Amino acid sequence: MFKFIKFFTVCGCLLTTYLLWGKGESNPLHHPLQSVQYICPMHTHIVKDHEGTCPICGMDLVLQQNNHSNEHSVEVSGAMQQAMAIQTALVATSTLERFTSSYGAVQLDETGLRHLHSRASGWIENLNANSVGQGIKKGELLYEIYAPDLLVAQEDFLALLNSKQQSAVLMERGERRLQLLGLNQDLIRQLKKTREVFYRVPYYAEQDGIVSSLNIRQGMYTEARHRLMTLADLSSVWVIAEVFASQADWVEVGQKVELDIPAADIFKLEGQIEFIYPTLHPVTRTLQVRLTVNNPKQLLKPDMLATLRVYAPPISALNIPVDALIQMAQNNRVFVQSADNQFSLREVEVGLITQGRAQVLAGLQAGERVVTSGQFLLDAEASLSNIASNMTVQTDSDIGHQH
Repeated sequence: MFKFIKFFTVCGCLLTTYLLWGKGESNPLHHPLQSVQYICPMHTHIVKDHEGTCPICGMDLVLQQNNHSNEHSVEVSGAMQQAMAIQTALVATSTLERFTSSYGAVQLDETGLRHLHSRASGWIENLNANSVGQGIKKGELLYEIYAPDLLVAQEDFLALLNSKQQSAVLMERGERRLQLLGLNQDLIRQLKKTREVFYRVPYYAEQDGIVSSLNIRQGMYTEARHRLMTLADLSSVWVIAEVFASQADWVEVGQKVELDIPAADIFKLEGQIEFIYPTLHPVTRTLQVRLTVNNPKQLLKPDMLATLRVYAPPISALNIPVDALIQMAQNNRVFVQSADNQFSLREVEVGLITQGRAQVLAGLQAGERVVTSGQFLLDAEASLSNIASNMTVQTDSDIGHQH
């Protein structure tokens, strides 16, 4: 029987609330936060901005203060401050050094890559560059190719040379034809001198480097559209570094940076930013910057890791020690010493954080003092004081309530 009476009582309260809501009373599910609120201790969803009684139970509404500034005060005696090891620091304007460390990787200099193609279809013979990573010197034989088109072009050119009625125009066209098919000037001069065709035309490296990719093997048939191999020049390399998107304005083209590449036993190497990529990396969401580093001894290898130190111009700003911040999920707070024994919890907006200092964008003024040690004990004390105050208000209301 008691369960039925309780059920109908709850239903009656809910029905009364619904009817009052329909008549324009405060929304029991949502009400705007006000600086002064009157709340029923028994039905806390009844909120008004003026004195009165609860429309459900008739109980007097209780005044409750809401401080929108999120500032709560707590009073701590001098002896308790010593026990809590309370320390404070002055809020002041000073110079903040904008320094950041970043990481990067050594990569091939793409301007030094050379893709090799045969300009005539044929068969690869005497392949000398036969493995990826193989070092190649300038002028070293890479491969020879037997190509019928090259053979025909050489024979036509020799026919012009042996002709009694030579034409300068035809000779120039014949020589240009050989150049377009891939014969260099040394081979053409040798052809003019010996007047013997190259059945297997040799191709030589035009620069020092390594074989970074290889797509042919001995005896393979190839066509002009096929890439035979790629040679990479290691006399200079790129270092691609990652910079946080929030620090994108710290870097600019021509800026000096310091590099450490531990794998190559290289430290404090000076570099210079020569290119800033226009988009963020799709995976890391960081800004990429590129440096070119000379590598005459080829000590730097692709995929070596590098540590960078970037120094941006300093700024002058209002700041506090980072130790003063109580970092929350939604905001940052500090305790401000408003009097000798009075401390207030205040929300602040911070910007740059560097070298143990935090830039203050809003919430503090120069000359105020913030707590740098013991603030978490103050936070606990403020929470306990707030709970005790609320319990006192509820107890007094319950004693005077006759429901």
